[in-house]
Amino acid sequence: MASSYTVRVNDHEFLSESVMDEKSVVYFRHSERLSKKTHGLSCALADGDLEALAALGRDTDGFLKHELRGPAWLALLKSRLPFDTASSSKNGGGDPHRDEHQIALDVKRSFGDIKDDNAKAFLRHALERTIVRVLRAFPQLSYYQGYHDVCAVFVLVFAHASAPGVGHNLSASTSSTASAEGMDAPHDSDGSDISESLSSSSISTKLADDSLLLVDSEQLFEAVVIFTLLYLRDFMMNSLTFTIDQLALIPLIVKQKDSYFYRTFQLDKIDPFFALSSILTLFSHDLRPQSDDAPSIVFQVFDLVISANSMMVPLVAYSYLLLAKKDDLLLRYKENIDNFDNSTDLIHGVIQQEMIAGSSVQLWNDILDASRNSSLELPRESKKILNKYSVLLTNSRGPILLEEVLTWLSREICLNESVGSRNARLDNKKSPVPKWRLLAQGRGSILVKFSLFIGVAAILLKLYMQSLEGHQGHRRIELYFDQIKSLKFLGLTQPRRVWLDPLKTLLKIGRT
Repeated sequence: MASSYTVRVNDHEFLSESVMDEKSVVYFRHSERLSKKTHGLSCALADGDLEALAALGRDTDGFLKHELRGPAWLALLKSRLPFDTASSSKNGGGDPHRDEHQIALDVKRSFGDIKDDNAKAFLRHALERTIVRVLRAFPQLSYYQGYHDVCAVFVLVFAHASAPGVGHNLSASTSSTASAEGMDAPHDSDGSDISESLSSSSISTKLADDSLLLVDSEQLFEAVVIFTLLYLRDFMMNSLTFTIDQLALIPLIVKQKDSYFYRTFQLDKIDPFFALSSILTLFSHDLRPQSDDAPSIVFQVFDLVISANSMMVPLVAYSYLLLAKKDDLLLRYKENIDNFDNSTDLIHGVIQQEMIAGSSVQLWNDILDASRNSSLELPRESKKILNKYSVLLTNSRGPILLEEVLTWLSREICLNESVGSRNARLDNKKSPVPKWRLLAQGRGSILVKFSLFIGVAAILLKLYMQSLEGHQGHRRIELYFDQIKSLKFLGLTQPRRVWLDPLKTLLKIGRT
């Protein structure tokens, strides 16, 4: 639905809905529409019109480009949670966080698609520095793998290239800042220091073409920490309990839209772990944003979350993605139904395989349009599923004090630990029989057992061959046993009716 706000430019009003709604394609060429929207965004930012800014962000193409996106995100986030970066650094920037080793490992895998080595090193430094700073400021938060993907999106948005020598001093090293934060001074791949202006909050590095890559580290930190506290608290507990609660809303959304698909795919009987990575990373792990790709879908997902002030956005988008692929999912389900002992494994495997296959840009645009037009209201059953301090239940239109958010966080952590303790006691009372023992006792199908036997034989053969070649096998052994864990999905390696064939997959591991 088009919004009815107006933007005043030089004492003349134009109705933004006449430019931004679906009919605009008829009246304006694409470039003219983008030009009009760019002008509207610039005016909304200049005037501090947050209502207009949020409405523009919810419309097609979101905030269009990073030069507008960064200021827009920051303005909207700060309006909801006023945050004093100076006091947070003084109060919480000292002790290393317990998860910093894992953070360093994850950051090393980030920005792999960036070709310029200096740019890659610089972006990784900005990413690690930001994550560490957030977690040192709020040590009660638990890092999760995928948080670095979310923060990497912010790094790309707040990074920009500039002509060399304009307002920045490359001779000023970050060594003093890094030491103050307990971090090693960063270096580019050629050994030169990444630099920070002593007169501003920007860090910079020189690229191969002699341009400068700049990041305002204070603005980046402020945007990331507010986004984290407002929208990611549920994910940053010491368990996935509250994350799984959020995932449970996906079947409910699907049920509202298509009850036949919901029943046929038995979404009421399985835990939707298939959506875990997508929701934890707001699709940033799936869609892999590029630094020079401002219109990329993943940036528009974040545009919509921030503009709508709701973490229902990724849940609704994933639900619509399932519905958009339902015909292919149902077909693949029927074709492979004889290959699995239970429907749970089959459904998880089918969905994972179909999502891995990827989606076209046009499909994602359709998904985003559907999400924009959605009310983003919680399903009726939500309050019975979610904890009362969840980000889905505590978001507010007006400003929220930091003390209030930290109270919610503290109570949510206590509740999470209480739920974990209760579940542990219940688990201790049960004596479930491991799946491998059921197989050994003859309760699994001959097909699955035979496939497992072949898989184990392939592992032993591969290890023996590599021992002869003098390879170190410790890391590879881990990979092989990861494959054993996933043997239940191997019936989906081909697009049509297949036989479980672990040998083919296992013998490809580690090949270059």
